[in-house]
Amino acid sequence: MTDELDLLREADPVSADTGPWRDRPLDARAELLLRRLPSRDRRRRTVRRRAVWSLGTAAAAAVVALALTVSGTGSSPAVAAPRPLPLVAHASRADVSLTEIARRARAAAVESPSKSERGSHFQSWALGMRSGRDAVTLPRESLTRWNADGSGSTLEVATDPRRPGRPVIEDGPPPRTVHDGKVLSEEHYPPGMNGANGDYFEDPPAGAPALRGYLAVWSPGADRDPADLLSAIRSFLTVWTPGPRQRADIVTLLSGIEGLRPAGEVTDRLGRQGQGFRFTGTPGSRYLIVLDPDDGGVLDIEETYTKDDPEYRVKAGDVMSYTAYMS
Repeated sequence: MTDELDLLREADPVSADTGPWRDRPLDARAELLLRRLPSRDRRRRTVRRRAVWSLGTAAAAAVVALALTVSGTGSSPAVAAPRPLPLVAHASRADVSLTEIARRARAAAVESPSKSERGSHFQSWALGMRSGRDAVTLPRESLTRWNADGSGSTLEVATDPRRPGRPVIEDGPPPRTVHDGKVLSEEHYPPGMNGANGDYFEDPPAGAPALRGYLAVWSPGADRDPADLLSAIRSFLTVWTPGPRQRADIVTLLSGIEGLRPAGEVTDRLGRQGQGFRFTGTPGSRYLIVLDPDDGGVLDIEETYTKDDPEYRVKAGDVMSYTAYMS
């Protein structure tokens, strides 16, 4: 209880001089502070998870990976995926600068100012670590779709670790699995819900500064720290599929990050060609962001270790986490 009270006192959405009995709407600052309360608590938990999964989660990942089977004659249980190799970037004369990608994204937004769509389709994995144990990777694919009446569904599948990058979910009404994989969760939401109980439930605003502020509501620090901004963009893209205007805004935010350097052309794990950019953030980690050079869409965000950590049996260059956005 002490932590919650401290958060409420720190937020102080109504100042002492407003009068104890006045009933009035909260101003914009108060709304922002109140919304940050649950997200700040989530961020604390997220930071701890980046260092080490809970014992229960790591054990569950191992069980799922070991239970995952491959269909066909002579099927045998699949083992936890080998640690994925980092994406490789190759510099060439055909490289497209971030400035040019931003220009193309803004031009595309003018030609087709369609809105972002709530819902996402992505593949991801992260290392599950326990002190003194080998890390476990659990590849997964997730598809979330929302309908006009606010109803929706989420399907999450553990993919075959021996076939990384192969899509296992077919988008459609309803979505279904099309390749080997173990369903981790499947949820259906009633009309009117429209994601209201999740993060980023409000429609994202237009304009890069406004989008930065919107991201900071859910990921405090995104309005001032580049690593937090990248983390917020990664999370946002697992909830929303950005339209041309939001794609341009995201690239504009990326172009303002000091230290984001061109890495070269990248072929991602889904076989797509993109332009890579590297950023060294918090000590011990480095980001690789892969963009579609034509419209600025974020294809992939990968985070790797930059130094060894013997306690968790990870080495510099190991992939910490990876997300490939499929729609």
